[in-house]
Order: sequence, then C-alpha cells, then structure tokens
Amino acid sequence: MVTFDSGASEGGAVLLLHGIGVSSRYFHRLAPVLAEQGRTIAVDLPGFGRARKPARRLTVEDYAGLVAEFLDARSLGSVMVVGHSMGAQIATNLARRRPDLVAQIVLLGPAMAPVDRTPLRAGSRLALDIIRESPHSNALVLTDYVRCGPRWYLKVLPSMLAYRIEDDLPKLGMPVTIVRGDRDPIARTEWSHAIASLAPQGRFVEVRGAPHVVMLSRPREIARRVEPAARAPGAQPPATV
Repeated sequence: MVTFDSGASEGGAVLLLHGIGVSSRYFHRLAPVLAEQGRTIAVDLPGFGRARKPARRLTVEDYAGLVAEFLDARSLGSVMVVGHSMGAQIATNLARRRPDLVAQIVLLGPAMAPVDRTPLRAGSRLALDIIRESPHSNALVLTDYVRCGPRWYLKVLPSMLAYRIEDDLPKLGMPVTIVRGDRDPIARTEWSHAIASLAPQGRFVEVRGAPHVVMLSRPREIARRVEPAARAPGAQPPATV
C-alpha cells in the first residue's frame, strides 16, 4: 500500500518504512520535506495502516522480502531506505539480503536493546515514551494501534523482539546512519552508539529534545540526513544534526 509518492525522479529515491503497530501516517511531516529534494515513497506494510492483513504471520525477514519485491517491481534502482523502530530492522535485513537495492540506510530509533527484548520490558519502554511524546504523535500512534488490533500486533511482536540487528549490521557495505532523539527510551543511548559502531560505515546522530518518533517532532533535522548529495549510491551523509 503506497501512501506517498512524490518528488523529482532524478537521482536516488528514498523509501520510508514504519514500525510495528503503526503506519506511514507518522511520516506525514517528513515525507513532504524529503520530496523537496527528490522522489520519496512511503508505504503501509502488510497488516498495518490501510494495508490488508495477511493470512499468515509475517516476520522481519518476511517484510524485508516483500519490500525487495516492491523495489524490484518498481525498478527504482538503488535507493536510500529510512526505517523507524521495527522499520529499522526491516531496512537492515533488506540491506544485508539485497545490497543491490540499497544505497544506504538511515535507522531512526532502532528497536531494541537486548535487555528490552521481552514483551514486558518492551511494553514498559513504550509506556514511558508515550509520556514523552506530543499529543499529536500519541493521537497518530494510538489510532494506528487500534486499526492494527492486538491480534496482528502480537503476531508480529515475537519476530521484532527476536531479530538481532547486531548480527546484520557488521555485514553491510553501504553507509549506515543511526539517529535517535535524546529523550527516546526505546532506542537507548548506549545501544544506539553500540550498533552504529558495528556497521563498517556507521555513524551516530542524536537529536536534542526528541522522543522516539523523532521524525514527527524534528522533520527538517531528519531531512538533513537525506540531502540530495547523500542520495547518490555510496555518498556519505553529513556528520551532525
């Protein structure tokens, strides 16, 4: 389900991947800013947002495979993939399995540190983030959770908690940028630093005053990670936000 596709077609495209339970709606501030720089596409992954729920359970790896099929079908070439939370896991797995499709990845608030990979711990970190998010962010996220429903959420959750992003990152040959808000309780500071160092071309950026849904509260700061020059395959994004 493509929900946003806009911007000039010259240069590399940017694909936006959302996290568990939510949809592409929370990219609604970031996507138009990115579209000023070049083609930008946002999707609702199967089971979330307006996309239909599949007949079977899907894993992070399944989602990465479906995104690869989407990119192959559209003949977009090598794109920049921006993934948030579980979308960061999907982006990473896609980059490992199909490096021909991915010029670089930007991982926003990547989920999640090993210490938090249980339903209880993950739920407590999410509850803490809700307190820190804006009313607008919470309205978007919570209404998407309702649309997703607990049954599908709980089908996908075990795969998200089991996926080891730290195993895939060292195998990536393209630039990797890890971005977190400094008030994000889900993508912990130490964890984000650690996984950035695992990628051969990894970088870490922290955005002041932002919680987990960093691209909603700081869209233009995040867009600076996806400048036109950075869209070219192999280009390095700027070092700081």
